[in-house]
Amino acid sequence: MKELLWGVVWLGVVGFASPAEAQLSGRCGGDDNLTPQQAPGRNAWARKCNYISEAKEAILNADNEYQVFANGCFQFPCSQNNCQFFVPVSPSAPCITGLVMLGSCVALAPPPPKGSLLAYLEGAPLDRPEWLF
Repeated sequence: MKELLWGVVWLGVVGFASPAEAQLSGRCGGDDNLTPQQAPGRNAWARKCNYISEAKEAILNADNEYQVFANGCFQFPCSQNNCQFFVPVSPSAPCITGLVMLGSCVALAPPPPKGSLLAYLEGAPLDRPEWLF
């Protein structure tokens, strides 16, 4: 009986976690994809507006992450993912009420422009033995 109860609890947790994880993935990879330069501004704004604590802001900044929201994003109104509010990356922007915290994303630098030296170097073959690949 105990195993059945734990099985039901486990299914409930997994069932509820999947949609939130899918929404977080959509935010991080699309409509709320911030650069490493923008992330600290988002975190400072979220702290100023009492969405996160000062300690949480420091942790997110140290890990190159930023706070995201279930009903707000940076690409507003281009989003198709329930983006009801524009969430700024400037600490001086006015606060928005009604945002629902979703999680955090890792800030990624945009890929180098095609044809640039950096793009060429990233695509260049490395001189090392095949067994290292």
